Amino acid sequence: MISRFSLSFLTLLFGLVYPGIAQPPTLEKMEQARVHFGNGVRLGIEKEFQQAVAEFDKAIELNPLYAEAFLYKGIARIELGDFEKAIRDFTITIELDPAFSDQAHYFRGLARYYKDELVEAIDDFTVAIRMNPDYVAFYQRGKANLKLREFRRSINDFEIAIRLNPDFYEAYLYRGINLYFLEEYEYAIEDLEIAKRRLPNNPDAFYYSGLARTAIQNSYVAIEDLNRAIELDPAYAPAYEARAAARANTGDRELAHRDRALAAQQQQAQTNQATAPRPTTAQPQNTAQETAPVQDIAPRTSTEINFAELFSAGRSQQTQPEEDTEAEPQPTFAPIAVVAGASTPAASARQETSAAPAGGTVSLTRLSSDTYSTQLDQVRPAGFGVQVASYSNTDNLLSLANAYKEKYNQPVFINISATNGRTLYKLIVGSFAARGQAENFRDELRRGDFPDSFLVVFDNL
Repeated sequence: MISRFSLSFLTLLFGLVYPGIAQPPTLEKMEQARVHFGNGVRLGIEKEFQQAVAEFDKAIELNPLYAEAFLYKGIARIELGDFEKAIRDFTITIELDPAFSDQAHYFRGLARYYKDELVEAIDDFTVAIRMNPDYVAFYQRGKANLKLREFRRSINDFEIAIRLNPDFYEAYLYRGINLYFLEEYEYAIEDLEIAKRRLPNNPDAFYYSGLARTAIQNSYVAIEDLNRAIELDPAYAPAYEARAAARANTGDRELAHRDRALAAQQQQAQTNQATAPRPTTAQPQNTAQETAPVQDIAPRTSTEINFAELFSAGRSQQTQPEEDTEAEPQPTFAPIAVVAGASTPAASARQETSAAPAGGTVSLTRLSSDTYSTQLDQVRPAGFGVQVASYSNTDNLLSLANAYKEKYNQPVFINISATNGRTLYKLIVGSFAARGQAENFRDELRRGDFPDSFLVVFDNL
């Protein structure tokens, strides 16, 4: 039950946020709102997203401060392709309840990504990462960076996603695509081979492998890759173009001419269809700079996730009292695919891992304010380090710290501090005796993934 203090606080909050409403919703209306929220969740699981939105609207009408209903309504609207309204719902969620902020920023970034508001999407993914360094947020930010031609930044994001979840094979596909556009064909092929093995029904893995192999004059194997891409998607016009280029390299001009005709036929058939844009120019021989603009690339990933897990998690929580919902408010969320208004089958849920060392006896949340190694030993580093980020969520934090330790070949420290009742976990990379060395390292990080990184003096922590 809600206490008198809680009701008084809600009354004050309503007066500030909704000045036209004199009183907060009654307990009866809040219970009715939960019922409609549960109905929306069930409809979402059944992929009845329009009806789900209607149920969430009813919940919000009864309880205008129902942040979780705004969050789920925004998610359903992404599935419907209504990205502008979804962005508005996520913005309201962020304003109403900071407990849902990491999820709302993640999904708002996703909606902005699909609207091609790529800079804004990256900003949202970055905020989500700072709150909860989850591999899916790195993955989505990497996709946005790829479309902006920020190849190195994109590769860094996919590398972190892989380190946080080595079985997330879509990240190998996208890293391989980046490497292809950087003309690092041999490395691209290594990643694309992993993607081909682990995502055997994904035509893009075979398509880009075919492009990379054509670029290094391995045209016969390229033709095999492109045959498979076309087998998986007979309407894949760019694959016909790529196979034409590979066949021309082998001297088979008749079949190359036929492939070009098939490509033109498929392109004409798709002119008036709402399909995800993909490259329209095959890579001829060894001139990667002549490929289609990167912003036109939207490879499909065969195991991107729909909302069944998310809605299932929400359904299991929506029966709890509202006070408990505020204490443990975060349902599982995951990356999604929205292609012509449809979602691909679910394959894996967002990993929720506890931050604990190998022995599993200590967790970050149980530690007092101090500085710790990645083994969670209290340490007293001296000199200078570079703070790259701070987080309020410990999910995946140790994995992320170890990923940075491996990536930069520097020690990584976790500084825990409590301010105004809020605990922050700061990641600090490096331990330098001389300020000049630390500044050089900081400048290197600023040119890469951490433009806001700054120097810290360990003695002042």
